[in-house]
Amino acid sequence: MILKQFVVLILFLFLHLQFHCSLSLSFNSSNTSPQLCRPDQSSALVQFKNSLSVNCSAPFLCYDDKISSWNESMNCCSWDGVICDTKTGYVIGLDLSCSCISGGIISSNSSLFHLRYLRKLNLAYNDFSLSSIPSEFGEILEDVFRFPRLQKLVLEGEVPDSIGNLRSLEVLHIHDCKLNGLIPLSLGNLTELTFIDLSNNVLEGQIPDIFINLTKLSYLSLSSNRSSGNLPFSAFNLPQIVYLDLSANKLTGHLPFQVRGLSLLEFLILADNILNGKIQSWLFTLPSLTLLDLSHNMLTGPIDQFELPVSLGPTHINLRNNKLHGPIPSFFFQLVNLTRLDLSSNKLSCIFESDKFVKLYNLEELDLSDNALLFLNNRSNTKYTLPNLFSLKLSSCNISDFPDFARDLEGLLELDLSHNKITVIEADMFSKLKNLASLDLSHNNQLSFSTTNNNVSLVLPNLFSVSLSSCNISKLPNFLPSLENLFDLDLSNNLLTSLEYYPWRNVGFLNLRSNLLRGPLLLPPNSIEVWLMSDNKLSGEIPSSVCNLSSLGILDLSDNNLRGTIPKCLGALNSLNILDLQRNEFYGDIPDSFVEGNMLQTISLNDNGFVGPLPTSLRNCSQLEVLNLGHNKINDSFPHWLGALQQLQVLVLRYNGFHGQVVLDYETPSPFPKLQLFDLSHNGFSGSLPTSFHCFKAMMDLDNVGMGYVGDRFVHYRDSVVVAMKGADFQLERILTTFTTIDMSSNQFGGEIPQTLGKLNSLQVLNFSHNRLTGYIPSSMGNLASLESLDLSSNKLVGKIPPQLTSLRFLEVLNLSQNQLSGVIPLGNQFDTFRNDSYGGNLGLCGFPLSKSCNNKNEASIFPEEDDSAAAFPWTFALMGYGCGLVFGLSFGYIILTIRKPEWLVRKVEKAGFKLKKIYMKIE
Repeated sequence: MILKQFVVLILFLFLHLQFHCSLSLSFNSSNTSPQLCRPDQSSALVQFKNSLSVNCSAPFLCYDDKISSWNESMNCCSWDGVICDTKTGYVIGLDLSCSCISGGIISSNSSLFHLRYLRKLNLAYNDFSLSSIPSEFGEILEDVFRFPRLQKLVLEGEVPDSIGNLRSLEVLHIHDCKLNGLIPLSLGNLTELTFIDLSNNVLEGQIPDIFINLTKLSYLSLSSNRSSGNLPFSAFNLPQIVYLDLSANKLTGHLPFQVRGLSLLEFLILADNILNGKIQSWLFTLPSLTLLDLSHNMLTGPIDQFELPVSLGPTHINLRNNKLHGPIPSFFFQLVNLTRLDLSSNKLSCIFESDKFVKLYNLEELDLSDNALLFLNNRSNTKYTLPNLFSLKLSSCNISDFPDFARDLEGLLELDLSHNKITVIEADMFSKLKNLASLDLSHNNQLSFSTTNNNVSLVLPNLFSVSLSSCNISKLPNFLPSLENLFDLDLSNNLLTSLEYYPWRNVGFLNLRSNLLRGPLLLPPNSIEVWLMSDNKLSGEIPSSVCNLSSLGILDLSDNNLRGTIPKCLGALNSLNILDLQRNEFYGDIPDSFVEGNMLQTISLNDNGFVGPLPTSLRNCSQLEVLNLGHNKINDSFPHWLGALQQLQVLVLRYNGFHGQVVLDYETPSPFPKLQLFDLSHNGFSGSLPTSFHCFKAMMDLDNVGMGYVGDRFVHYRDSVVVAMKGADFQLERILTTFTTIDMSSNQFGGEIPQTLGKLNSLQVLNFSHNRLTGYIPSSMGNLASLESLDLSSNKLVGKIPPQLTSLRFLEVLNLSQNQLSGVIPLGNQFDTFRNDSYGGNLGLCGFPLSKSCNNKNEASIFPEEDDSAAAFPWTFALMGYGCGLVFGLSFGYIILTIRKPEWLVRKVEKAGFKLKKIYMKIE
């Protein structure tokens, strides 16, 4: 197999500490006694150096420019990164990791191949993304006389089948490259391998069952690829294996029923696959196993009960998010070495009593959330404590009472009882939990707090985080004001009507969203970092003293009745990342006070009454990702200078008084490179549409963009926006990084639609409706391969509908109505599903689905050729049945077409009806 991308050789990359340390020693010890370098070796290194490009100004992970220090007048064995054999002077090691190397370095006649005795080569943490591979490179690898003693190898690209000839190879490391294709069968020939890491690539196909002869293998990681098929069972019989990771693939099938060997296995990670079947008992009896992770699979059935040998079992078990059901077997409570147990998100059931945990004295973390568990309080005088337990999660466990055993967990730091049916919390429940730092009681809908003990401040002196969201609380619980060290408080989605003051001096995160708070805005302490007050009934102005909150990073006051002007000092608040004041009653100019070096990433001021021009100081917001100014009264020309904001992803100016021509690339060489949501609708823009849509690089080739959300680095805040899509307004509660839209509808744009629009092959929504556009629909729009919604209605477009549009296979909504289009409506793919209203008001159009047929000359292009057998159908019999079927047909058609479900049947009926009408007219 010939490599398609650059192949890079690398030593071992910090994944196993012992091996890394020994490798470092081998490099260092070799340098203690430098020998004179052989002339041919020195010459090869000099040629190799001259072929490299070194640029330490690029964003590398680490910096250690070794090559620049090479002095050709000195002995090459003393050069940084070069290791020579102390007897022969041959170069046997070359460590150029972190050397700021970029570009391509390998060719079929590279001087690197003159280092015939090279055993160790490290080129890690460089950038070879521009490298190209000669077609002869596969033959080079097959030449066993090149690098005959090579022991460490890392590849980038495809793994050639000829790799099986490198019989002395000990370490194969292909981590986090763009490796693709299949794992070659010849890998099973490398019997000296001790380490294989092919993780974080895009390898596909079944993992070949080739490990039976790799008896020296101690580390195997194939995680985070696209491998499918069954598990390679030979990997579970490796006598020296210590680390086995096949997680984050698409592996199916069941676990091996039995294994042999694996006496040294410490880490077994099979998470994030599609494995099914039962969990086998041998998993809990491996003598050295410390980590067992089978989470996020589809493992089913009850876990079989068996007698566990003494002192065996993993220290960390993760079976989270499977389909396990039945009781939790008792042997789990015999795992004396267990430190972490996660059985959450299954369908397990169990009746718990306090004494079940008596042997788990090493347990540190226990997560049984989202199961059908029942806790029975043990009221006896005997108390069983878990001295090392610091995290207990029992969320969504159908619990109605505070678990009795939890009261005695003196070392507990985190307690999660959310999403249960607990109704009463008494102060004495926490009397021994003096170390508790995090308490989550949210979503216990009728929660009330006992006032029998008012001295609660002594009980929870270290409480740092409290969540009481969605508990129907109408006033602060009596213990909250006494929590002087409280930093994180969530009281959202409750019934609180007022707060006279904030009693917490050190609060940093305060969430009071979705309550009934009224009156003026009450400022929190200066320690606040995240302040969420949206969806209340607050009124009045924002006091200027808000700018004394020097640590404030997120300010969300949206969906209130606040009014007045914005304090100018907000633009100078250097800590501020999010400013969300949308859907209030603010007015006046937006202050022109955004200072250089500010950290703002989201500014949402939409749905207010702001007037005047857009403040030019917004160009100082170099980190800005979201700017939403829709639904105001701003009067200005298009702010082309915003194109200099290289991080801007969302720009919404809809429903304002913007006017004039839109020019995207004025004064900025590469404007709007990350823009993915561009909304100028419902303004007074005029002139021609911009021709430089190719500036929108983020709307091109998004196939390699990872799925995520705009601003998802913020845990407590989500960017949202309203977009017009498919004929209606939608509230996007979160904005996908792969969602792209251009909406320039309801303006006064004229002229033609530019051909450059066709370059936006990742564009999903396009709306140019209700303008004055003329000319033809450009055929280049057939290149908009990701388009789902296209609205060009209410313009003055002429000519035919380009047949290239039928290649838009994702197009769900098409609106070309109210134009001056003519000719035959093309058919094929999605165009077979569009209804009459997609074309209404275009008097020159004909063909399906319109009732207007085209002339005979064009009919062949409207309808596909009829099958011969269909043409020979005796239509006389069809007409004889016409009368009988009329009543049924009208009734059935009326019902279907009235309720418009199912739509696919409606469209088929319309199309078939139109064809039948043609044929009937011919018979007449």
